[in-house]
Amino acid sequence: MITPENIKNWLNWQETLQPFYISESFSKEILNLISEKKPRLKSEVINRDIPEKNTIDLISREVSKCQKCRLGMTRNKVVFGEGSLKADIMFIGEGPGADEDRTGRPFVGKAGQLLTKIIENGMKISREQVYIANIVKCRPPGNRDPLPDEASACMDYLESQIEFIKPKAIILLGKVAAKYLLELETSISRARQNSYKYKDIPVFVTYHPSALLRNQQYKRPTWEDIKKVLTYLERSEK
Repeated sequence: MITPENIKNWLNWQETLQPFYISESFSKEILNLISEKKPRLKSEVINRDIPEKNTIDLISREVSKCQKCRLGMTRNKVVFGEGSLKADIMFIGEGPGADEDRTGRPFVGKAGQLLTKIIENGMKISREQVYIANIVKCRPPGNRDPLPDEASACMDYLESQIEFIKPKAIILLGKVAAKYLLELETSISRARQNSYKYKDIPVFVTYHPSALLRNQQYKRPTWEDIKKVLTYLERSEK
């Protein structure tokens, strides 16, 4: 590191080799330059995406160590969530299943494969363009519904994800997700008939993909709900 003392010594050495004149103002200018904080090179400028990614990574690392409820004792892998950090659409389910618990990724089993088809074939966007998460980040044993205290323990994490992603629309998959995010105690057939908001973000409620696998009759109303989301996004862009 160059210091004023280094410069002074160098100038004195140069003077002994060949005398030359440097004005007092020029000397002060040199000393001011080297005493100032060194400007960053272009390569050193922090990419704006890095702090954002680091923030979501910090939340993810915190979740990976979480033991706030009993699910932390029985999980195999934490399923934090995945997708675009700038997604317009955020899907929220109830919790991981066996495949998700094994891989650490949300919606990768049969229900997840159906959700991917809805996104890519129906909405005409890639799965990577949306963000997918769950109410709870650890698999409830036997795929049972998350208990109230388990959902409560995870809610801060989900709220942080929503706040960070800032989606233009949230799609809740199933009555459990609607129950814990919107405090709805009703069937999906009734819940999907109304419009909701979560902290000023429009929320749409539809059937969980696993319900569609069990009952083909739910496919048409689910597609109707998806079209509502697409229509809303189209209008909001105008």
